Amino acid sequence: MSRRLAIIGLDCAEPSLVFGPWWPRLPHLAALMERGRWGRLASCHPPITVPAWACMASGLDPGQLGLYGFHNRAGHHYGELALASGAGLQAPCLWDLAGAAGLTSVVLGVPLTYPPRPIKGALVAGFPAPARAALTWPRSLGPLLERWAGGPYLPDIEDFRHLKPADLLAQAETMARRRFAVAQGLYRQYGPEAFMLVEIAPDRVQHALWDESDPGQEAIARHYELLDGLVGDFLAGLEPGTLVLVVSDHGCQRRQGNLAVNEWLISQGYLRLKARPPAPAPLQAEMVDWPATRAWSEGGYLARIYLNIEGREPQGVVPPDQVPALKAEITARLEAMPGPGGAPLGNQVLDPLAIYRQTRGCPPDLMLYPGGLAWRASGQVRPGEGAGFFLAHNDTGPDQANHAPQGIVIAGLAGGGTLAQAGQEVVGASLYDVLPSALAWLGIQDLDREAGPGRAWRWLC
Repeated sequence: MSRRLAIIGLDCAEPSLVFGPWWPRLPHLAALMERGRWGRLASCHPPITVPAWACMASGLDPGQLGLYGFHNRAGHHYGELALASGAGLQAPCLWDLAGAAGLTSVVLGVPLTYPPRPIKGALVAGFPAPARAALTWPRSLGPLLERWAGGPYLPDIEDFRHLKPADLLAQAETMARRRFAVAQGLYRQYGPEAFMLVEIAPDRVQHALWDESDPGQEAIARHYELLDGLVGDFLAGLEPGTLVLVVSDHGCQRRQGNLAVNEWLISQGYLRLKARPPAPAPLQAEMVDWPATRAWSEGGYLARIYLNIEGREPQGVVPPDQVPALKAEITARLEAMPGPGGAPLGNQVLDPLAIYRQTRGCPPDLMLYPGGLAWRASGQVRPGEGAGFFLAHNDTGPDQANHAPQGIVIAGLAGGGTLAQAGQEVVGASLYDVLPSALAWLGIQDLDREAGPGRAWRWLC
């Protein structure tokens, strides 16, 4: 019998909780840990849902994929950013490589798989996808989703940041229960050698409810208990000896505030506006005095800073030979920035040219993790001068959490089997290691695949 693999992704699952105080409340994950291996899983840069799951599934870094976040520049113009989609993911992923080797795959809810494309097996596309879109390959699979789910299949929770906590938790539970019910139906029907599911509910719950005091934390703990039970029910239906990898793309931490990066760039003389907006608003191209601007930023979980480079942007002013010096200057100033209380904020600035193997598409010139990811980045500009850079509220809707740079990995065998060195913590694991480890387990040699940063785990293979 050929080896089998099941990857269960829990978006945003936080290692300090899973491996810490909540471990006794998660018996199915704890049993896998005791008979297998477990540890922290370093995410990619940036550690966000898009591109992290695509990096895990392809083994490539964001630069190699040309995917730097949920939205990316489609060209070196000043227009709006383009929403990432699976149509822009050209690299072969686990299911493509498995199919080329003659193996069947089931892919369920993995981000950046919309629009669905043909694979050997079945695919149900994940976030982001248009509401009521056709999510499945083959197309004939669509009607079965509702039958297996016992109700409408829910790819995501619409407008989750604006729901009341009780409504959000109820929708998250319904969504997760239905997704795992569909997982069982797909597994029974296709009997895949390679299976991958991502449940996005924990990300939605934690962003909306994260709080260091009850009731927020207890509500999140109960949601983790729900997920543990669903994982356990699914594992019970797997072939004994199936390798199970429970993973998350990043972790979670309390959001301490928002940093208005464009306001900071204005204060430092890098960005100039034609006029201030009448109310706080996202930076728009028509607001900017481009001939007097050297840098601007897009906000989000991080800030992506772009330079207005001569010969690249339509009204570029920074000579190409001055780009390295300008990057170094902006980096030094940001990393020295004090926080609201005067102590260093702890900003981290990354240069895509230095951290990626390639930079396809239009990468940012710099990436800023405000407060080392403890703060979000705001792209807003405001009516008055000197309003400050520190905002209490998130400018895209209520949000209590931000991402953390490490997720989880728990490796074990279905059916009660035991891995070598069982119970030991894995040190130094990265999400880039998941694909080469999966291929090695399945016996797939892929000599033609573009090399990524990861390596197969020797303790597994």
